[in-house]
Amino acid sequence: MGERRREKSNLDDSAVLESITSQWWSFSSFIPLLTGALWLWLAARGGLPAVLLGAGPGALLLSTGLSGLLWAVESRTFQYMALASALGMVLSLPAILLMGPVAAFVLAVGSAASFLATGYLALGQHRCPSSVPAPDTGLRLAVRAAVNELMLCGLILTSWPVAVGTIAVRVQREATEAYSLFDEKGWFADPATYHRDPPPLEDPDIETIEHKGRKIECLTFDSLYEPHENEPGRERWLSYKRNPTARAWILRHQDEERPWLICVHGIRMGTLNKSMMRFQPEYLHEELGLNLIMPVLPMHGPRDTGGLISGERTLSGDVMDTLHTGAQAMWDFRRLVSWLRESEGAPAIGALGHSLGGYAVSLLASLEEDLDCVVAGNPAVDPSHLFWANAPAVATHSLSAEGIREETFKALLRPVSPLALEPVVPHERRGIFAGVVDRVVPPVQAHSLWRHWDEPRIGWYQGAHQRFIRAPEGRKILEETLRAAGMIRNGETSSQG
Repeated sequence: MGERRREKSNLDDSAVLESITSQWWSFSSFIPLLTGALWLWLAARGGLPAVLLGAGPGALLLSTGLSGLLWAVESRTFQYMALASALGMVLSLPAILLMGPVAAFVLAVGSAASFLATGYLALGQHRCPSSVPAPDTGLRLAVRAAVNELMLCGLILTSWPVAVGTIAVRVQREATEAYSLFDEKGWFADPATYHRDPPPLEDPDIETIEHKGRKIECLTFDSLYEPHENEPGRERWLSYKRNPTARAWILRHQDEERPWLICVHGIRMGTLNKSMMRFQPEYLHEELGLNLIMPVLPMHGPRDTGGLISGERTLSGDVMDTLHTGAQAMWDFRRLVSWLRESEGAPAIGALGHSLGGYAVSLLASLEEDLDCVVAGNPAVDPSHLFWANAPAVATHSLSAEGIREETFKALLRPVSPLALEPVVPHERRGIFAGVVDRVVPPVQAHSLWRHWDEPRIGWYQGAHQRFIRAPEGRKILEETLRAAGMIRNGETSSQG
């Protein structure tokens, strides 16, 4: 009970939030409202092809603008406003042929202005904990906020399956069964006992390839992970054919033993190209001199269900799949740590993660004692709230009708929650950084982790979700944490820091 009170206290403290824009920015909802009305009016004058072209952006801009003025505004409003604005800018090009160049130009300008208004409106609803530096509210950050809203809209719209109908019924049934099982096993009271010790990884398959002038090792092995016997969702999880093969990309120095950094990607990532873009080998590998191992999260990249979207089930509302994603990630990562120590003779091992990867390394820091340091960037440590605040209303309404609430998700995900387990990595070797206007993973999540971790070093940068280690503040936290763990020497620092 003491841990639960402490966890709640962390979240309550993070709920002391401050506004960062003037109330007058709320009137910028008139921009998408008028632009949407103009889209619909011009489309109606241009015949059926023009109607088909303009109905989507027009209706969305009009409805979200009206919502921003008259009804309670939530994050979903800004997501669809950003989507409509982006559609309007793109569709203004074919509108030249259907509505004329002058009308198309006006629509393009109105849609661009609506996109900017989305950013300012989102900042108006953005709340930061009182200890977080006040964000700037200039044009650049407004654009970044709008881009974050568009990203989050795309993420939610590509999550599958949507938890409605029979899916919602199944989620409710599995949640009820899991709650009883977890309570009986004591996994709510002691979440760490949910996780079993995996066998060491001894002989993975390694293939070397060339990638943009670099030699990359592609490591694969049989995960061997299975959910607990009688655990709801077990058979479905085991039916995912590509997921049991764990994968990682390796970039190593050949001259001498170097420290290793486990780099964990975010949601919708997991391919080699995206991992190399996110973790910038010219910085981590070449400047800091680290060996990099970039594992693929369960149900992502080459481990996904075979659809077009990577990680589409992670925030779909299928709570047991979310739970098993976190549990299998820990199983696989701990096996990789054992392989690095025993087979590769790693002198030190750290972990760096972004977004969902930030969540994963935060959880790993509570389970893996053989980890020298951990740095969580933009950590999504509360996936329950991220789903409940952003999922399509039809999904949350369907789940609510079945008796499922956000609190239900929080309880069931407690065994894989970094906010419910105690870190085993020493305090001076923990680091956190995040963007003050991150609209994908709000600053309150990083702040909650900081409080739960007894306030280790933390850095805040003036930016949104994607900046990550491009931000000097992020690099500073990373380098200080690596240095505390003895993984880089004093002279090894970022040239951009």
